[in-house]
Amino acid sequence: MEKMKISLFIPVYNEEKIIKRNVEEILKEIDKLPFDFELVVVDDSSTDNSGSILEKLSKKRHNLIHLRYENGPTRRENLAQSFKKAKGNIVVFMDMDLATNLQYLTTLINTINEGYDIVTGSRYVKGSKTKRKLSRLIASHLFNIFVRFYYSTNIRDHECGFKAFKKEVITKLVDEMGFDEKLERGVAWDTEMLIRALRHNYKIKEIPIIWKEGEKSALHFSREYKIFPYLIRLKKKLRNKVI
Repeated sequence: MEKMKISLFIPVYNEEKIIKRNVEEILKEIDKLPFDFELVVVDDSSTDNSGSILEKLSKKRHNLIHLRYENGPTRRENLAQSFKKAKGNIVVFMDMDLATNLQYLTTLINTINEGYDIVTGSRYVKGSKTKRKLSRLIASHLFNIFVRFYYSTNIRDHECGFKAFKKEVITKLVDEMGFDEKLERGVAWDTEMLIRALRHNYKIKEIPIIWKEGEKSALHFSREYKIFPYLIRLKKKLRNKVI
């Protein structure tokens, strides 16, 4: 029986300190699973040695693809456009810092196969465990409360970078969202994608995960603050169907 093809995407920007170890850990994990994986590492114009490290690793593994962009960093924009290149029927993405325990990959994929269009890891549903700084935990909860009420969603965690999609679903959403040339969307990409998915009545499932904040994570108030006016403008555009 032919194995199901899965495309796993991981964005990278200046991760030379962890990239070799973590890519090898991911490859070791996916080798155990009953799926045919391609691992696509999306290099968002790294200026350190991330690119050369990836090139060496990809020469050793046929299913490891180094996809480099020269117009970055773009946060999620180049990553999102890369989803169109997926060879698998299911598209998964997660962050290079492995904040989410890899044991949940199987759950993520199997839940898609149960009939859901999008499955997202959640740090705030029953059964999840989250380890992060108190300041970030409070900011994240406040943000999610704002989005839930402002957009009338039933999602507990709009930001988690651990998701799976049916390929046709994420391709449609990426085309609809377009490429943000001004890079105003920034860290709101995940949230906007889920908001648009709900407008299409896609079936979305949150699964509890074990999540540990990455070493590089920090609270940037100026960057985080920009999310709110962006999402307010987005609601107006969606209401006027300027999407």
